[in-house]
Amino acid sequence: MDFYTVFIISSVLAAGGCLILNRFAGEFGLVDHPGGRKDHAAPVPLVGGLAVAFAALCMSLVALPAIRDQWSFPAAAAVLIAAGALDDSRDLRPVIRIFMQIVASLIMIFGAGVELNSVGNLAGFGSIGMWVLSVPATVFAVVGVINAVNMIDGEDGLAGTIIVVALGWYGWMAYLTGAANLAMGAIILCGALTGFLVFNLRLPWRPQACVFLGDAGSTLLGFVLAWMAIALTQGPGQSVPPIKEIPPICALWVVLLPLADAVSLIARRLRRGRSSFEADREHIHHLLRALGLTHTQMLLTLTVVSAVFGAVGFFGWRLHVPEPVLFWAFFCLYFAYHFTVKAIWRRLYEQRRVPVPAATPVPRE
Repeated sequence: MDFYTVFIISSVLAAGGCLILNRFAGEFGLVDHPGGRKDHAAPVPLVGGLAVAFAALCMSLVALPAIRDQWSFPAAAAVLIAAGALDDSRDLRPVIRIFMQIVASLIMIFGAGVELNSVGNLAGFGSIGMWVLSVPATVFAVVGVINAVNMIDGEDGLAGTIIVVALGWYGWMAYLTGAANLAMGAIILCGALTGFLVFNLRLPWRPQACVFLGDAGSTLLGFVLAWMAIALTQGPGQSVPPIKEIPPICALWVVLLPLADAVSLIARRLRRGRSSFEADREHIHHLLRALGLTHTQMLLTLTVVSAVFGAVGFFGWRLHVPEPVLFWAFFCLYFAYHFTVKAIWRRLYEQRRVPVPAATPVPRE
């Protein structure tokens, strides 16, 4: 089947999955109830991720016959979906969630051989190998991307849209390097997420989402992004004639927005003596809303920013921009983001435009 057919069928399957699973969400406790930090006014089913996984599995069995002989990805995905669904229904402790993510990462490493062996030529003196740190570095990277994607899932349509953008860039990279299975996998997931977004985006006749992705979906999709990023940058080119292998820093640019938001937020939490797992309302999407942007404006802004970051990575690779240039630009952009966001939040607290968190006193000059 061609890409267009796969995309459309995946969308239809995911949309149908949302409709069916919505009817049973309450029986399994997969419902997000309003209250606390949450903006929605009525209970919303947390079955979007399960519908996406169902659609992706069905289409993969048809469009990717090779997956029938590969146990690693389905096994790792099953671990994450089970952990995410339990977290959606019972609120698992953070240490259990992290443990399950580590298990999935190890399945990827030892089952599929997808491993971070090098971080590329970041200093300009040759490729930097990971050597004995390869396995722990891979686990750290995968768990980091999973939680970054999970943390940005805080507004209707946001996580799904950001993931579609990232998968689009990775799929294009895979297509150009001859990695047909990765390219097809990206198309399948983009289609499934589009079917889910029909129920997750705010529309003129529907002021709020009627289905959420849930932790089962966000953790699985974060894992997929990490898997694709590592697979695209660590193995030999598969095209004929071969195209230059994609530098790891180029793949990292594609997920810069969720990574920068997560790392900056965790750094601010730790600086205040709070747990890095403690939920709050200081994400980038909360900041844009506090500055007066509507939901639609916030969503469009972050989607465009994410697409631009991905374009830097993609065209940096295609135009052979030196890796040290891309690395230092990435490094400087993150710190500019961190200190700018920190300063804006501080000003908003001082001006009492948003409530000051109880554990976050406003620093004095």
